[in-house]
Amino acid sequence: MLEKPTAKSSHPMTMTRRLAAWIGDFAESEVSARTAERARAILLDTLACALYAKSDEKSQPAFHALPHLGGNEDCTIIGSRKRSSLPVAAFANGVLIRLLDLNDTYSGPRNIGHPSDNIAVALAAAEIADRSGKDLIKAIRLGYEIYGRLVDIGNPDSPWDHVTTSGLVAAAIAGWLLRLPVEQLTNALALSAMHCATLGQVRAGQVSGAKSIANATVAHTACLLTLLAAEGTTGPDEALEGPRGYAKLILDGADFADFFKEGDEDRLLSVGLKQYPCFALAQGPISAAVELRQKISRPEQLQRLKVVLADTKPARLRLGDEHGRKPTSSEAADHSIYFIVAAALLDGRFGLDQLRAGRWRDRDVIDLIARMDFAVDASLQPKTALPCRLEAVLADGGRCIVERQCTPGFASNPLSWDQVVAKFRSCASGVLDDRSQSEVISHINEIDRLPSVRTLLKFLVADDSGRD
Repeated sequence: MLEKPTAKSSHPMTMTRRLAAWIGDFAESEVSARTAERARAILLDTLACALYAKSDEKSQPAFHALPHLGGNEDCTIIGSRKRSSLPVAAFANGVLIRLLDLNDTYSGPRNIGHPSDNIAVALAAAEIADRSGKDLIKAIRLGYEIYGRLVDIGNPDSPWDHVTTSGLVAAAIAGWLLRLPVEQLTNALALSAMHCATLGQVRAGQVSGAKSIANATVAHTACLLTLLAAEGTTGPDEALEGPRGYAKLILDGADFADFFKEGDEDRLLSVGLKQYPCFALAQGPISAAVELRQKISRPEQLQRLKVVLADTKPARLRLGDEHGRKPTSSEAADHSIYFIVAAALLDGRFGLDQLRAGRWRDRDVIDLIARMDFAVDASLQPKTALPCRLEAVLADGGRCIVERQCTPGFASNPLSWDQVVAKFRSCASGVLDDRSQSEVISHINEIDRLPSVRTLLKFLVADDSGRD
């Protein structure tokens, strides 16, 4: 069905058609040893995030909805015995990967995002097509490259959320793994460009559950559209460069030809991994707050605390939204720089238990937030490392400053393989037994030799009977 031959097209070389041809060339190009090593770590980290989220109550609405979505039982649902179709598996696994805000962060020159959301698509498409581990790594690299290039040419102040990017990414990943001919892949990209936009309000104000399912919803739609394209549904020729197309409306008038500029290293190498379950901007301030707590034995001694962040769109967005001072849900709290820094400083740590316990409602947190000031500083460079500075003023007039030139875990200061393995075991412990954990780690460590991705996925199945 998915590899039907197609007659040579007489259509002009539009940007959509050019992108489809580029996808095949890039996916088949050589993967450097450095990129492959980072891709393995990212894959293991992504599975850790999904497994950790499986037992979280916020994942339950998506899983309760699965029986209503139907579809063939072709693809694995991570941490479950349930199986479903390619679009539904991309959705369900995408929800798990993103739910706890513990997955990776791409830091580009203009904006940030979370390309590992689309590893859910790569796993499902590789499983249904029975691709090798090497193909999976190629698909992940491809997805990260498209994601990064689109984020780099887009407007950081766009009203569209960055998950909109994933429409093209998911179509590219699924289309390449399913080996769609260029004509059908062109249509998959065009259809996804038309139908996968998400409004930026999803990440503003009192952040809701809509944020956690945003990319998964885009991926689900893009996978459905890719399957439709494989069966002959067509998309507009000028989906990307047309007067009402993607580049003009989503990329705020950017020239889509800039996407094809070469010369940079793989975007995948500009990705960092998180240590804490919250948005990327807070990772450095948490680390600094934990260190500050070690220097200040009694937080009540604090007269004022100033948190200084690099001048980025996420920083301006978060600090310009007064809802952050008074979060009312765990989704809002894990995007509140005010709450996160206060909780980390008071408790000397930051974890999922504080979010589940509603720590933002506690009086000591509320009182500390009232004594905190926040600012952005354009001199904090490089922006892609998200540096920060905490300046504490004590009641006796003393001062204490803690700085982070680079957020721990980010691309220039990455987590080691052993650190990622430790994160995986910690996150997977409530879902997979020790043997299954070891098999997953071993298979990913040697994924280039894996004849079929299905061999890996069978160890991600857990007995969830009676839980959902």
